[in-house]
Order: sequence, then C-alpha cells, then structure tokens
Amino acid sequence: MLISLIALIISIILYYLAPDKYSYGYCVLLTIFFILSSIRIIQNVTINRNFFNFHTLFIISFFFVNFVYPVFLYPNSPFYFSVFKKDFNHDVITKATALALIGSCSYNLGVSLFYKRDYEYATIKDTNPGTILFLLTNWLYLVFILLILFAGKEMFQGNFGSTLHIPTGLLVIFQISLSLAVLLVILTRSYSNSFLGLIRKFNIGILLLLFVYILLFIYTGDRGPVIQIVIFTLGAFTFLVKPMKFRRFILIVIAGMLILTFVSYARSKNATATDQKGISGFVERGIKNMKINSFFDLGMDLIVCNRNLYAGFDYVNRNGINYGKSMSYYVFSPIPFLPTLMTRLFFYSDPVNLTTASIITKEAKATYGLGTNIIADLYMAFGIVGVIVFMLLLGIIVINFERKAYFSRRMNYIIAYLLLLGFSVYLARTSILFPLRYILWAILLYELFKRFRILLIKFASRNNIIQNQ
Repeated sequence: MLISLIALIISIILYYLAPDKYSYGYCVLLTIFFILSSIRIIQNVTINRNFFNFHTLFIISFFFVNFVYPVFLYPNSPFYFSVFKKDFNHDVITKATALALIGSCSYNLGVSLFYKRDYEYATIKDTNPGTILFLLTNWLYLVFILLILFAGKEMFQGNFGSTLHIPTGLLVIFQISLSLAVLLVILTRSYSNSFLGLIRKFNIGILLLLFVYILLFIYTGDRGPVIQIVIFTLGAFTFLVKPMKFRRFILIVIAGMLILTFVSYARSKNATATDQKGISGFVERGIKNMKINSFFDLGMDLIVCNRNLYAGFDYVNRNGINYGKSMSYYVFSPIPFLPTLMTRLFFYSDPVNLTTASIITKEAKATYGLGTNIIADLYMAFGIVGVIVFMLLLGIIVINFERKAYFSRRMNYIIAYLLLLGFSVYLARTSILFPLRYILWAILLYELFKRFRILLIKFASRNNIIQNQ
C-alpha cells in the first residue's frame, strides 16, 4: 500500500510539473512509470496465476486508450487514424497524459488498500443453481425472441445499425440473462481442465443461443455486447474451472484483437440489403478492407479514444467542470425512465445530450459518435479530485468484489465481479458508472428467480398435501 501511495504522490507531482505543450520525452517518462506500476500491481494481486482478471484486462485497455498515441504515433504519424484529423489542442497532450497516470495510480492504490492474502476458500452455498437455470433458460428464450422481433430481418441481413432498433433496456436484460445462464451452466456441470471439455459438456440450448447471439452481433458490426459476453464466459471458466496462465492469456488477447479488427473492417454502413451478399459478403469485405500496417492497427478502437482525453481536458480548461451533470444519466440508469425524468426536471435536457460522449462529439462537429474516455469523463465532471477519488473507489470496489467472489463464494459477489470483468476492456473508454445498471439488474434478476423457485416449491408442496388428503 505504501508503494502505491508514493506512486500516486509522484504522479501528482509529475502532473503539475508537466509542460503546457507536447513533450515526447515527458510522455515517455509517464508511460514508463505507468508500465512499471501496472506490472507491480498485477504481480501482487493475481490469484492462482490466473491472468484473465479485471486488473490485467483493464490495464492493457487503459494503456491503449491513454498512452499509445502520445508516445508511439504522434511523433511520427499524428494522423495515423483519421479521427485525429479532427481539430484538437495538441498542446494539452502531455498534461492530459499525466492526468491519466494519476488515474491509474489512484486505481492501484484503491486495489492495494483492501488487498489481503489471508483469505480462506469457501464452497458455494446458495440456492440450487440447477433449478434456477431451468427457469432462467425458458425466460431467456422468450427475451431472445423479443430481441429478434425488435431488430427485425435487417439483423439477419447483417445491416449495420440494425441492433439500434432494440430497446436499450431489453438488450441489457438479455445480456445479463445470458450471462447468468452461462454462469449457472458452468456451476452445474463437472468439467475437465480444458475449454474444449467445457464446450462438450455445455448445455446445448444455452450454447446454441450464445453462439447465435455472438454471430448475429458480429455480423451487424456491433462488437460491444459480444466482447462483454465472451469475456464474461472466459472469465467464468478461468474463475471456476481452470486459471489462465500468462502465455495463453497473451495469445487470447492477440487473437481477440485480430478478430475485432477484422469485424471493424468487414461491417458496412452504406451497403444495401442486396449488396450485403450475406455472410460471404461480410467475409469478402473484411478480407478486402483489412490492412494491418503495424501492431497498433489491432488496437484502433481503443487508441482513437486518446483524442477524447485531450478534447475533454481542453474542454474543462475552457469551460470548467460540470459538477457531475455529465454522469447523471448513469447514476439514474438502473431505474427505468428515471434518467429522462430527472435530467429534464433539473437540467432541462435529455440525458444523452448531457454525457461527455455527446459533448466531445458536438465539439468536434463529427457526424458519428466519438465516444468518451474514463479519465476525460471524470475530469469533465469533477476535475482532478474526481479522477483521484473515483479511480480510487473503482480499485476498492473491484478488489472487494474479486476477493469476496473468490473466497466467500457468494453468488451475488460472483455475479458482480464477473460482470465487471466483462466490461474491463470497454470501461477505459466509457463512463466509470456504465456497468452499474448491468450489475444491479443482474443481481435483482437472480434474486427474483430464487424467490420464484421458492414459491414454486411451496406451491408444489401444498398441492401434494391437498392431493394426499
């Protein structure tokens, strides 16, 4: 803990000493400091040498989102990705990168504060997951049918944006329902220590649904839900069955980056239904358009968010902080319709227009969403204090969920940690509160099915007593 605290203090000093113009040498110094502090925290908190954990994935993503561009691309190819051609203040690059270092060091301190080595393992003591799985599976089929009805035939034609027809709440419900089903399947089966063994013994219905869901969303170019459920599934396997060692972890990460890059080039915004040519057209576009000139092409979707950091930092310098207004949507999101009601009541605006992603996109006059950045989002809301406090809290929450999931084996902690793990890659480029609705809804859904199971048992017992009389 002491080393992490010293690292945070040093990062704050480096921030205030950072020049008000781009400095390659200073950005290299900040990046080296980030890498060294990150390696140390991963070594200290990794359980059972399972590198497929939140800390490792989040830190890798954070590196691409905040440190790659100023050190590896800006000096030689500042417009390597077209998004950087949109105007932004280049003088803030160094200072904003130093702010990102503060965020990472604050996260590391949060993890260190509540990390303990003296936990004892416990067995999972909860309601019979097999019975809940049966109920959940039938529910899942119903929700999937509704999802397909909203998406329409355009989804099966692979039209880009067809998933936008699905109500956000419905998509969240399906994602958490599928995640819970995957978790319960893994809990209720006995597997050999291999992923192929997991597939062979997996529930056929859930496996088919998982496979179709992944293919459909990849086919339409919507990779976010796919990334979440794939990471959740791999996380549940490495958590409950077999830890993932470092070498295999690196291979999985590289393979995942290759696949997601291919999908990025294969999706088409302008092709009509007749031009799509089905799956063959999807593959043809990917092969034709995909160009890998450097390793950093594989991290394109993360690296482009470096610009959001600079844009958000410069926005605060010009306009000041918004005291949490930009985060209000995510605070109210767990309760349906409340975000719109509260933001219209207090801010006279729709919630989506208040987010930092919306502000950054409007500032750039972009015709497509530019997204945001976790550090920019916190800085625009509460300044440097917000970056320190919220990243500290993130580290505390993650380490507590992880440790209690591993050692207390309570289902609610397992659900919360694995869902956080599912968003570990995406979190660096979005709001820190983005996973909140998913976690709360998933725990609530699980508890509802537990209660429903008890009611069914009581109802069946009562009927048996009446029949016996």
